[in-house]
Amino acid sequence: MSHSSYRFLLPDALDFHIAMYFRGEHMNSISKPVFAVLCSVGAAHAMTDPQPVTLEPNRAPINQAAHIYYNAVTGERVVTLLAEQRDALTQENVPVWAATVSNPCEAFGYGSDFFFVVDEGSDYLPGVDVSLLDYGDTYLDSVVDCIQINWTVSYPDQDLDGDGAMDGVEELAGKWTIWELDNGREAQSCIRTPIMEILLFNLPGNTPENSGTGAFAEYTMDIDLVAYGSATDLSFELGDSDSNCQSAAFCNHNIANGDRNFDGLPDSDLDGDGLFDWSWSVRFYAPESGFDFDSDSDTGTLPGISSDSIGVSFGAPAGAAVDNGDGTFTWNIDTSITGAGYGAEDRFALYDANTDTYEGGYWFGGFACTGGLQSTGGTGYTPPAMFQFVLYGPRDPDEPNDCLADCNHDGILDFFDITCFITHYQNGGDYNSDGSTNFFDVSAYIMDFDQGCP
Repeated sequence: MSHSSYRFLLPDALDFHIAMYFRGEHMNSISKPVFAVLCSVGAAHAMTDPQPVTLEPNRAPINQAAHIYYNAVTGERVVTLLAEQRDALTQENVPVWAATVSNPCEAFGYGSDFFFVVDEGSDYLPGVDVSLLDYGDTYLDSVVDCIQINWTVSYPDQDLDGDGAMDGVEELAGKWTIWELDNGREAQSCIRTPIMEILLFNLPGNTPENSGTGAFAEYTMDIDLVAYGSATDLSFELGDSDSNCQSAAFCNHNIANGDRNFDGLPDSDLDGDGLFDWSWSVRFYAPESGFDFDSDSDTGTLPGISSDSIGVSFGAPAGAAVDNGDGTFTWNIDTSITGAGYGAEDRFALYDANTDTYEGGYWFGGFACTGGLQSTGGTGYTPPAMFQFVLYGPRDPDEPNDCLADCNHDGILDFFDITCFITHYQNGGDYNSDGSTNFFDVSAYIMDFDQGCP
């Protein structure tokens, strides 16, 4: 296993680090006897699993603070505040896998104030030694060029520059990792293979308005891995089956046909549903942990209090809650929706983040919309043990681009589009398709830019 790393600095304190892991053919230096010890033959396809441990979801008022768009290639950063949230990628990207519905019981009259603190103890301080792992299925050879993540946080933050966005909590960090060949089970964890790791530190925290009322702030973030016309490309392919990464910059070659536990069966479909098994995990680092991710000699070390916590929001694929008539509910995934989060389960796993040791499967007692409205003294609904996460893939190249001036394909018009156009122009780009590169291309671009996007 080898990896390449990139480090980026975002304005307003938020820093970014990304590592890409890949397994080339020449990297298969680990002998079969080693893996034979780690993985019991046949264990990967055994679906027996103990009853998940029941946990309580965390509950507090949650206010959407901001949606952040960040292009990991160009450094472009757009913060959209509060109710102005939008998806900057809809023009050029389509979901590959998505769990975004934060309140699956809304149709039954329930409000949403549930989230889950990634924590290993009962004091609700962020667990520096625990990773939450969620999982699902997607199609083989799925190209991913953007990832959406989220965090729900109570650490107090401030806005000293008055731009409406929080400045960031020193050394409050989160690490998101995407894995191939994984279905969240203990017996299968030995074949799990990382493909991308994203570390965000100095994360924005809670707003002063929320801190005074006991509410939490929630952030979503789209991390774009590609910039149109750039020589740098961080996109990757999940479930490569033919040693061809397609349009992606890298992939684990032919990983879908591997048999790392030597049971005679491919490891790509551990649950036997015909789709490729993958997972994602997140680990948070509290400021009081003493890390100095940005190398500024300030570890952000503060005394931890029980009210300071960070976690993730619940999610569910496109679909609807179904009342089974016996007090139980199921989630009916709408498979007609692109990237509808196939294979999502009412279960997640926790791992020791330092040793990658499996700590067990967990849920919240079984998804149900029958707890009674909290406004009338009820307990609310029981959320499914699925968390918000989205993978985006490239737009279909045959689909027309409705905004030609959006040169970098991020869904907005700004200085970065002008820079993108200049780069293409200097390289002989023919914007108006007349066979020449001249002033008329510049004039046509300026006209389109001034007209804006639909």
